[in-house]
Amino acid sequence: MTTQLRGAVIGYGGAFNMGKQHAMQMMENGIAFAAACDLDAGRAAQAKADFPDIDTYTNPDDLLARDDIDLITVITPHNTHAELGMRILQAGKHCILEKPMCIAAADGYAMTMLAREKGKMLSVYHNRRWDGWYLTLKDLIGRGIIGDVFHIELAFGGYGKPNDWWRSVKAISGGALYDWGAHLIDYALGVVPGGIRSVRGVVQNLVWHEYTNEDHVDSTIYMENGATINVQISSIAHAGKPHVRLLGTKGGIVDGNIFDGELTLYTDLSGVKVETKVATAKSRGESYYANVADHLYRGAKLIVTPEQSLRNIAVIETTEKSAAEGRELPVPFEELHR
Repeated sequence: MTTQLRGAVIGYGGAFNMGKQHAMQMMENGIAFAAACDLDAGRAAQAKADFPDIDTYTNPDDLLARDDIDLITVITPHNTHAELGMRILQAGKHCILEKPMCIAAADGYAMTMLAREKGKMLSVYHNRRWDGWYLTLKDLIGRGIIGDVFHIELAFGGYGKPNDWWRSVKAISGGALYDWGAHLIDYALGVVPGGIRSVRGVVQNLVWHEYTNEDHVDSTIYMENGATINVQISSIAHAGKPHVRLLGTKGGIVDGNIFDGELTLYTDLSGVKVETKVATAKSRGESYYANVADHLYRGAKLIVTPEQSLRNIAVIETTEKSAAEGRELPVPFEELHR
């Protein structure tokens, strides 16, 4: 009989109640939730109130010292992910990092190599791969309805002053691309196959000067097969764009709002243009932990690999470097995908 895995979280902050969500998803997939750590004693007490049978800590060292913890999920500000991830892997435990993986691609590479060395799972919580609209998009592409994808645009934002929290501080968050931008890049690279040739970035700081995050970031990814990807994050966009616009050799897809449950498919039938509204599938974000459990208990293929998540960070980092240098640049660590 397989011994039940025991999981824990580092970070039980109040924003979005993410600590509790991760704990519940562990339990729903056969992983015992055994401990929580938060630097704030009040948040550690909240974890104990939510799950009376667990142990709580305010120092990660105390949690890492436990031999009976198999998996730790990190739910902390972005600039802490790399250090905590390395410490968890060094302690011989499986590790899940909240998105994004980290801020610096070199740190992501170091974690990826350490996980291989230690024989431990490293994954990033890209549960939005199971968003209903994205499942529907991938199904339409997989069925050949739009042909080969040669261009995709993804945009998120609008016009509005950023919130006063750590996600608006570049030194902590990494910058504007590290939140929704990480999702958008992950979406795009999941439907456009092949290697990345280069990236060109544009960064604007024009309005919200009291915030260190960028106002507007535009990243264009040039694939080796000739396809292009454009990702835009903006807090100064008075005129919006559809969240998704995808072009293929036989058709196209537009999703103006990925949260409204419908996208539009454009094709042609014997030369006649056809526009079809398609209801999107139900989102299944809980499938992330289901896959993790299947991987750890039964050896199933891990869906969100560290190499994929590292690639997202490498694209973001290259976008910013390209913007600073004013030229296209290659993406580091692409050899992991060839």
